Amino acid sequence: MSASSGITASQELLDQYALAMEPSANIRFMKIGISEEQLVPLGSWPVMANDLASDFQIFTEIVEENVPAYILAKLDGTAGWLFISYVPDTAKVRDKMLYASSRSAVTKALGGQAFADTMFTTAKSDLTPTAYASHLRHIAAPPPMSAREQELYNIKAAEKEMGEAYEGSRARKNHVGTTVGVKWSPEVEEAVTAVVSGQGKENLAVIALDPSTETLILTEKKIADVDAIASSLPTSEPSFAFYRWQEGKIVFIYACPSSSKVKSRMMYSSSAAGVVTTAQNLLDFKVFKRLETSDPSDLDTSSMKESSNAPSLGQNTGPPSFARPRGPPRKR
Repeated sequence: MSASSGITASQELLDQYALAMEPSANIRFMKIGISEEQLVPLGSWPVMANDLASDFQIFTEIVEENVPAYILAKLDGTAGWLFISYVPDTAKVRDKMLYASSRSAVTKALGGQAFADTMFTTAKSDLTPTAYASHLRHIAAPPPMSAREQELYNIKAAEKEMGEAYEGSRARKNHVGTTVGVKWSPEVEEAVTAVVSGQGKENLAVIALDPSTETLILTEKKIADVDAIASSLPTSEPSFAFYRWQEGKIVFIYACPSSSKVKSRMMYSSSAAGVVTTAQNLLDFKVFKRLETSDPSDLDTSSMKESSNAPSLGQNTGPPSFARPRGPPRKR
């Protein structure tokens, strides 16, 4: 969802935010939630220490383990704010999609120029003085690039100069070359990159497609063995997943439960091949296997080994294809 689809700021939030912006206000943190398609205030906390990093210790009482929220943190010595998106991996899938796709509603409603920095967090451990100090070091340092990343960067720069309007992860094409309107959120791109590269501990990234914005949203990233994949996928809605299997082989999973809505099934089906192609082009790798199932519980060690005996994507003679889920039977 986004501001244009109904998420707006309540008058109570606007009033409290205006007070917090006053020079005399002693507010360090403001917590915001979503209730009945409105952004609402959930509390505020005063400045306790001499600097923001030290005040991060207050987060133990501000956020809950499984409940997403937005936090506004007043920066030191300025009138600006740090915008914190807290969407825990353990939250409900629908809540994660709602909060992950509604961040822009907050900045639009309160004025984007007031937000000097942003943090995306998925656990309480991301909200500590040490974690914030690490965040500051990260944004201050030049981004490290591997040889592959540098080559990709050079290609992007050259295409941009040639006027091809290359937009990185936003310009998505499917396997036959036609454009599909599926965008990748920064969290999805980061999670898939970590799974593919092996740089992160997590080897599974579960992804949902937000139909209102046609954007891929990260619903979970975790360490999982093969038999734990099924419990990580929703049983009533379609989903995509990238899984790092044996010897770093990447498996793409498209789960489409029979009980899911036909419209959702068709949207996921038409986007699946494009997601694979985009990932391969963006990260310069080849998906080892594509698994498609209507029942996530079918995904286990035996099914993975059976699938490994089939030709991989790199062995296909034609373009990759996905079987579309069947629609409802026609009335006779």
